[in-house]
Amino acid sequence: MLISYRKNLNRTIFLAMMSFFVLPVLATIYQALAYGFSLQCLAAVISTQIMFIMDTVEINLRFHSQQADYRKARYEAEHDGMTGLLNKEAGWKRMREYFNHMSSRDEALLMFIDIDDFKTINDTYGHTAGDFWIREVASQLRHIYRQDDIICRYGGDEFLALIRNTASEQVLETTLGIFFQQLARTSEQHGQDVHCSVGVCRIAATRIRRNTGISRNTDEGNGEDIRGEVDFDQCVKQADLALYETKRSNKGRFTVYNYTPPPARIRKHLRLNA
Repeated sequence: MLISYRKNLNRTIFLAMMSFFVLPVLATIYQALAYGFSLQCLAAVISTQIMFIMDTVEINLRFHSQQADYRKARYEAEHDGMTGLLNKEAGWKRMREYFNHMSSRDEALLMFIDIDDFKTINDTYGHTAGDFWIREVASQLRHIYRQDDIICRYGGDEFLALIRNTASEQVLETTLGIFFQQLARTSEQHGQDVHCSVGVCRIAATRIRRNTGISRNTDEGNGEDIRGEVDFDQCVKQADLALYETKRSNKGRFTVYNYTPPPARIRKHLRLNA
């Protein structure tokens, strides 16, 4: 145990604890070889080693217990109690960190998922049914997407999902197709009309091809990247607008907006007349 915790102990404490165990053993062996066994000395050494081992085991158990309590507290602080997904604060933080490290070559899909007419579901089938559908949608999202994707419960019946390192429309259509099918199957099994609307902000990677054509994200074919850093708040806003568009005209489906950067701030230069 001491050797396994070597990295967690400073050099002085590690050597002191090792010497407390090793030196009495070496002294006992030397005494036995040079002068013969002393039962009293041997008993004292053995009892000391037993005490040392028991104390070390106790410290080890206490350390692991504290680590487990810390992990549990951290998990509860970062996760939603009903669904087991990240809560809004933790999910928001991780997504923002991902966006802060994105370059013009990176891509992603940011999705708002909302259970349609959730108040009607609660009023018609009861709040127990409403809680069931929140957990069911969370479970399906967790199973469809990868572990390194970021999915959180945004609040109430809304979810926010960041699908990392892909902006493929085929991947989007396939995964959301599976999600809608599974939700429809579960809805039919329970005899309840439940479906979700989705709004997507698609951040496509910049393709720089100098003087070989005009790219959507380049400056008129000159090959200069004008997309800049991806604005997380702007992306969330566009995904929310896409969700609103879906709920307004085509509930139970999804709408995709391609990411567009926010307009550059115009600085007004004021000239003071003397």
